[in-house]
Amino acid sequence: MKKACLVLDDGTVFPGIRFGADRETVSEVVFSTGLTGYVELLTDASFCGQAVTMAHPVVGNYGVFEDVSESDRLWVGALIVRDLTKVEKDERGAEDLDEYLKRNDIPGIRGIDTRALTLKIREEGTRVGVIADGTPETLDMEKIFEKIQAYNASNLVAVVSRKEKIFFPAWKEGWREEEISDRRERGEQSRHRHDPEPMAGMPAKYRVALMDFGVKQHIIWNLTRRGCDVTTYPWDTKAKDITADDPDGIFLSNGPGDPKNCGPAIEEIRKLTESSIPMMGVCLGHQLISLAIGARTEKLKYGHRGANHPVKDLRTGTVKMTAQNHGYVVVKESLPEEGCEVSHINVNDGSVEGIRLTDRPVFTVQYHPEGSPGPRDNNELFDAFIDRISAYRDQRNKK
Repeated sequence: MKKACLVLDDGTVFPGIRFGADRETVSEVVFSTGLTGYVELLTDASFCGQAVTMAHPVVGNYGVFEDVSESDRLWVGALIVRDLTKVEKDERGAEDLDEYLKRNDIPGIRGIDTRALTLKIREEGTRVGVIADGTPETLDMEKIFEKIQAYNASNLVAVVSRKEKIFFPAWKEGWREEEISDRRERGEQSRHRHDPEPMAGMPAKYRVALMDFGVKQHIIWNLTRRGCDVTTYPWDTKAKDITADDPDGIFLSNGPGDPKNCGPAIEEIRKLTESSIPMMGVCLGHQLISLAIGARTEKLKYGHRGANHPVKDLRTGTVKMTAQNHGYVVVKESLPEEGCEVSHINVNDGSVEGIRLTDRPVFTVQYHPEGSPGPRDNNELFDAFIDRISAYRDQRNKK
């Protein structure tokens, strides 16, 4: 066991033990309240470069199945846990979490008082931290603080977004997402992700252009399973290049960091919102659409990360649990008074969780309707998007 410490930018030191990759790292330290879903979390580009503290004390007890991965690589800067469970000789083929992190060169630290760390972040805000070898008595604090001061997380979207257009065909009719877990139960290999089978010789119902700011695979799946051919575009694609492909709908994905760092994309999104093409934005996509119509965003003290955030739909009055992963929020007072209305709010802090443009087929939510991990009660929002696309197609065909 190799001793290590998490050192925060205010000098607080949390001693622990290394696991995963044996290397030093400097990251923004955040926490997630999810009890499970660490594989999805590790592969979610919205966590790019962040050291994620798991608030639940026991992590790793069901091992790793890569078939639930949200991308083809891990994006987190580090993983911080209290108790790490080792998985050995799992009959289903699950990989041990420690070995998974080592194989993917992601450092971790265990034995940390994650309750104290989570409370500190909640009360004081997110911190920049370094995971370094040694004990509190042997750390070279001068070098550690040099690394903290040099830390810079600028435009992370440019790092995680795909660099070229990629096509994802609609699912074959009858293919179910549950096929993944069914394969596990049958004892088939599930260490690697199984993408759904494409439609064979059948035309897709709709064409969706997806602006990729760090999209999760389950978002793409929720569109392709509804009969959509999905084409992902790099984050800084020009509006004219998207509309030239004649999509039936435009989707703005989740992604990491400060939305204001996506300056080149904001003006292009504004142009897209002025078209008649239906648009849906989630997470960072929600923030970017809000910026495009003139609103402002600001950083939250400690962000919303986890699978248990209650959100109220102001139209129906219903409250649903949601999965969230963001550190910024739209300032309600900055939204346009005309042509825009707040559709959802966070029950805990009253922050904006969704908007709707009343004069255009555009709507957004701050949370993740696909869940993964987390509740999937909000999958209906994808159906609402499809309904708008269908209406748009019908109207266009009448002309």
